[in-house]
Amino acid sequence: MSATDDVAPIQISRPAGLLAAVPPMLGFHPTNSLVLLCLAGRRRRIGPVARVDLPEGHDRVLAAQLTAHALRHADEVAVVCYLRGKRRPAILDDLLEELARAGVDVMDAMIVRGDVARPAFTAAMEKDHPGIPMPGAGDPVVRALQAAGALSGRSVLADRATLRRSIAGPRGAELRTAEAGVSEAAAGRLPPSTITGEGRVVVLRRTGEGRRHSVPRSIWRLFDAACLQTAQTGTVELPIGTAVAAVLAENAVRDALLAEAFCDLDGAWLPMLIACATWTPDSVAAPLCSVLAVVAYRHGDGALAQVAVDRALTAEPGHPLALLLIDIMSAGLRPEELDGIVANGARRR
Repeated sequence: MSATDDVAPIQISRPAGLLAAVPPMLGFHPTNSLVLLCLAGRRRRIGPVARVDLPEGHDRVLAAQLTAHALRHADEVAVVCYLRGKRRPAILDDLLEELARAGVDVMDAMIVRGDVARPAFTAAMEKDHPGIPMPGAGDPVVRALQAAGALSGRSVLADRATLRRSIAGPRGAELRTAEAGVSEAAAGRLPPSTITGEGRVVVLRRTGEGRRHSVPRSIWRLFDAACLQTAQTGTVELPIGTAVAAVLAENAVRDALLAEAFCDLDGAWLPMLIACATWTPDSVAAPLCSVLAVVAYRHGDGALAQVAVDRALTAEPGHPLALLLIDIMSAGLRPEELDGIVANGARRR
């Protein structure tokens, strides 16, 4: 079995390797959660990972929705429940029954309590099993997955709330400074850039048509500066971050950045957008956070995409790109299917 992201596949063995893969693929350590991992192909590559809060009691509707997700994306699945209490969650049996009814093979079903996991296809199996220690920081698979995440500017956070705080906007005096920075950039006064040269023109390489869509060179220099700062320091300066937030309010600029980010999945686009989000005031967060959500989803980071789109819709409930991504996630589109959507949207400009 192999875990995939934006780097070479990492081989993992079950069940400890599977348990090691869950937090890096979610971006946080799940609690009180049910996680469904979709496995596909002869090598059992881990594809889309779905996580839901554990409901109280039975939930046949949720079980049916997760099964439909599995039918779209998986040849077989693994199910992991993360519990605080001792009681076996009813949703686990609902889901296992629904998967069996639909003919979906279940490779593993486990329950995690604290630092111990147990196979849990049935209550009796769970009760009789001595338990499997959860892989720790020294586990080779854990180290490999953490290193892979670091290459793309991501780390495993303590929980979903911490993930949400990782892209939260500024507060207090920083907020007032950030608001001034957005106003300056919106008026066309971009911060001085340390990047020199002629700028760049986006080439939609994946379309094969060689069609070019340009934006002002000053904006590409701004993006270059933001990516360079992120690659070198892990963050961006406030004037750069607020300027990126301001220019992404223009649809043409937004589409050009998305096209470039999708063509350059190894670049610093995702960590750059995360860094800029922390300098973006909530009142103007919708454009940048919706772009962040789309890029995160393209990288297979569904958890980050969800919290980013939540922040975008909190700022602007009707924001079109955020609503489009909600539809995309609800429909269960694979991340790579976004390439065609972005290319077609850019061609219409």
